[in-house]
Amino acid sequence: MKKPYNETWIINLNIQNISQSWLKKNLITLKQLEQITTDFPESFYKPGIFVKTGLFLFTILAGSFFSGFISLFFLENSTDKIFTVISIVCAICYFFALEYAIKDRKLFHSGIDNALLYMAAVAALVPVFLTFDHLKIWQYCLIVLIVNSFLVIRYADILIAFISVAALYVMFANIILASPQLKPILPFCLMLISAIIYFLNQADYGLYYKNCQLVIKTVALMVFYLGGNYYVVREGNALLADLLTPIAPQIPFSALFYILTTTIPLTYIYFGLKNKDRILLITGLLTTAFSAFTYRYYFDIIPMEIILILAGFVLIILTISCIYYFKTARFGLSDEKSEGQNIANLEALLIAHQFGQAPTGDHLNFGGGDFGGGGAGNSY
Repeated sequence: MKKPYNETWIINLNIQNISQSWLKKNLITLKQLEQITTDFPESFYKPGIFVKTGLFLFTILAGSFFSGFISLFFLENSTDKIFTVISIVCAICYFFALEYAIKDRKLFHSGIDNALLYMAAVAALVPVFLTFDHLKIWQYCLIVLIVNSFLVIRYADILIAFISVAALYVMFANIILASPQLKPILPFCLMLISAIIYFLNQADYGLYYKNCQLVIKTVALMVFYLGGNYYVVREGNALLADLLTPIAPQIPFSALFYILTTTIPLTYIYFGLKNKDRILLITGLLTTAFSAFTYRYYFDIIPMEIILILAGFVLIILTISCIYYFKTARFGLSDEKSEGQNIANLEALLIAHQFGQAPTGDHLNFGGGDFGGGGAGNSY
């Protein structure tokens, strides 16, 4: 499927961003940066965050006025069929405007295209919900998953990717809860699904889908942890059983869930440090904090004020110590900000720069790697 966004420009934009970071580290000169920018051009419209937010809100407002204006002609016959027709018309117009704006205005997640995409997705799904109003939850989720998966493949939007993977989880959870045989093992099923999603997501789908893959990876890691967290399983079990007691009853295999609550965050942190994976490391730290809350919730031994003071003191000392210790790279880790990119084809860039030609590969992975010197170390 041909992508609406220029993939070559996306690769070139990534190269320019990394080159600018190299300039700040005095690894290349300004003249070299200008030459790289010339060799790897891109023409995307890239507004700042505040302008992007303003454009997004303005587009949402304009789209709302457009749909409201069309609705004025059907006020006397406001039935589901009429709303279905209006939604289809709006969806077609939004998609047409989206494709035109990307092609003509050279947008790349610039606020306007994001808003048009979200409005088009909602308008496309409204007729389905109005026409088929007696479906089960998992069937609605399947429809959302199919529509959003197409949009992710074409537009690679991170919010659409998040909604897609969320719909996938809700769909499987609803199917499992409807089965008396599978309902007791819902946590393990969610963990299995998360593991499958995580490993499928490890494949290299190109720079075009990089941010979407990061979102899917983060969601999979979080759901895998929550599926094994003692607090979530115990309180969720009571909620599903409609038990309104102040303290949820004990659950089977409680020792196993206590072990998972402890080991999963530590495993995330270990592999995050070992593989220099920032997502794994941050997820491990966040889940460690939630594990501490879990144990504190059921084992109220020390007053919360004392725990917060001690935890804050320990974290401050640990943070300062790590910053000073990793000022110089040790064990492949560094306090210096990393671009998190893979410099697999750095040689191609240098050769292209030497001869004034840009390489023609479709998947130029730029950043990271172990090409000697030039800032291409394996610092984290």
